[in-house]
Amino acid sequence: MWDKELCAKCNEIRWEGIFGSSWHNVRVDSWSTGTSSPRSLVHIRDNRMCAFCRLTYHAMVKAEIWHDIEDRAVWLHHDVYAWLLSGPPDPPDRWPSRVEKRIWLRIQRDTEDIEITIKDGLPCEPVFPDEKDVMMTHAACIQLMAADPDCTTGADSDIAKVMRRHSSDGEKNLFSDPERYNAEELRILDRVHASACRGRWMSEEQVDYDMLKHWLWTCSVYHDPQCTPPKSLDSGAETYPFRVIDVHRGCVVSRMPHTPYVCLSYVWGPNPQLKLTAKTLGTLTTEGALFDETTGVAQTIKDAIFVCGMLGQEYLWVDSVCIKQDDSDIRQAEIENMGNIYAGAVLTIIAASGSHADAGLLGARKRSRKATQHMEVIRGRRLMASMPSPGYDAQFSPWERRAWTLQERALSHRRLIFTESQVYFQCKTSYFYEDAVCEIPGKAKLINFPDIRSPFASVEQHDFDRSDCFPMYEDMVRALTRRKLTFDGDVLNACTGIFKVDQERRASRGQSTILHFGLPVAIFSKALCWMSTQDSPGRRRSDFPSWSWAGWDTAASYDLLRFNVICDENIYLADESDAAKAAAFLEARSTGENAPGNPLLTFRTTSAILRVDRISDDPKYPNSFAMWSPHDQGLCLGHILLAESMRASRPDEMEFIVIAIESYENGWKHNNTNNRSKWTRPEKYSYGVKLMCIEWIGDVAQRVQMSYQRPNSSPWLTTPSEGSQSIANWQAVKPVEKVITLS
Repeated sequence: MWDKELCAKCNEIRWEGIFGSSWHNVRVDSWSTGTSSPRSLVHIRDNRMCAFCRLTYHAMVKAEIWHDIEDRAVWLHHDVYAWLLSGPPDPPDRWPSRVEKRIWLRIQRDTEDIEITIKDGLPCEPVFPDEKDVMMTHAACIQLMAADPDCTTGADSDIAKVMRRHSSDGEKNLFSDPERYNAEELRILDRVHASACRGRWMSEEQVDYDMLKHWLWTCSVYHDPQCTPPKSLDSGAETYPFRVIDVHRGCVVSRMPHTPYVCLSYVWGPNPQLKLTAKTLGTLTTEGALFDETTGVAQTIKDAIFVCGMLGQEYLWVDSVCIKQDDSDIRQAEIENMGNIYAGAVLTIIAASGSHADAGLLGARKRSRKATQHMEVIRGRRLMASMPSPGYDAQFSPWERRAWTLQERALSHRRLIFTESQVYFQCKTSYFYEDAVCEIPGKAKLINFPDIRSPFASVEQHDFDRSDCFPMYEDMVRALTRRKLTFDGDVLNACTGIFKVDQERRASRGQSTILHFGLPVAIFSKALCWMSTQDSPGRRRSDFPSWSWAGWDTAASYDLLRFNVICDENIYLADESDAAKAAAFLEARSTGENAPGNPLLTFRTTSAILRVDRISDDPKYPNSFAMWSPHDQGLCLGHILLAESMRASRPDEMEFIVIAIESYENGWKHNNTNNRSKWTRPEKYSYGVKLMCIEWIGDVAQRVQMSYQRPNSSPWLTTPSEGSQSIANWQAVKPVEKVITLS
């Protein structure tokens, strides 16, 4: 059907296929808008007579990406993502299951280059020349407008009354049993079901606090216990935090045990701000001091106090005014318990949009923001341009780049996130938006949403039942080392709370909980195999050893996919030659020379001098240099990532040592049939060696970088030759046995 309100390209879109399908017989991954070809942004910008082009333009402007790309050769695609609204087990006619879909605008600067980079990326993580160009791919979306967008807004809405009336039923899904409702309640639930997960108008100048209170109440009553802070965090001889702000009295007070409180997570910034010290203690504990303009309280803290009052909360914890900053013992004690402080809060307010403490919380007060939305009627459906997705909104904010905020976000059970576009609520089970009706208990489930899963989900979800503790540690290292610190000495302090979660998991399995400069002794050899992914070796942090990621200001990652690092002095490799017995061993000890606190590691291994190229053999990886045997010109032992300036200042030949032996499970094959991952069982084990490049400073060696094997066609490491160097190849370069002292 031709629509004169749409241009020729928008008339090609299969609108019924997007918004007209039910859940049954629809494959989520196969939804498409049906455009015959991608279109340029020039077409969208200039074609203002087309309703959908206008809507697309407004969605992109709302995401604040148009000014970055309008002059480039950029293409636009449409991807469809969705919410699954689940009905009762035996769906009645009244509330059937359905899929509520959104059109996400996927923008690519150069489609071919990005696809190649992703496919042929390094085993750890591909490094893109312009990260923002890739991350903007799902920055904006278009969604259906709710027929009754106010049906769930506010603590006094009709649906809120129904929820309170039935909160004691013990049923988490409002739509599970129509028989328990009267006629009026059924009519209300019909309205909610029709509007669930669709767009709604936002309060333009200030967030709707009735809606925020309804979100908190919904989570506390209808969500799983994992959303509620455990009471065990507030027990024992000493309870944290010691001090909090009384938001009604406007001063800092001592906190009584088991008193609920809210936390604030924000960016301090470079400007001086009011802090709790011996000098300011008397002032800040005086009633009304925090309401006094002459006290000099930062605007973000004042806004957080205001938000707490509007939400009916009594106490607020803010690190700068609740920790005595000039008392090193108290400060360190609270830093070490920072994880429990955030995990024990009923809510964490996150200032995701500000770069300093005086930026404030956008939307907290009247006229503190200007939220504009755009809607078009297309083929009888009201479509609106959504606000930027939560993942994109926070991805490039100063708050997201700050190292301290990693654990503040990861360990909080509930988060109220103030961004430049809107306020989001996130708990352990749900994500609520201002511009979408999605606070439906037990009804909405996210499908294929690209921005909802946190990059640090294994910590946020406290996945204690996993047999392997390493994924959470790996996530922490990857996320932390990509963030910024004002003081190098805080690199480990900034993640003490996350370390404690990791240690609890190891203790539950009877493993060692000792940390050696950020590396868990229980998996020490595996943790040593981190790799610098950007401009290696980076800037040194002199207070930490070179073998720890804490010793470098660089992005660190692990290329550990489905292999097991073995470090045993008596290892016997049945499938390899006897020469493999001498390949390597590394034993981490909790006593003796390698005790925690001693930055020197002493161990026996094998070493060889390899020739390293001065020019990369692949233009896609200008910092990747091949390593060659000095005895066999055709034997390549892998690649190493080095900054070009660093490579230019080093000799042709560099020293490499074996830092660990890997065992590979041969036979693992990944098949993707009908979108289902299937792995075949391994038939036997093979082995490889992990190589570390070192250089000497006197009699002590310093780590430079780990080598890696570039995958041939897949980022998955499926054989030893793709993940590490085979023991046979290593023996071919005639390594010598050495005792290494590594600083």
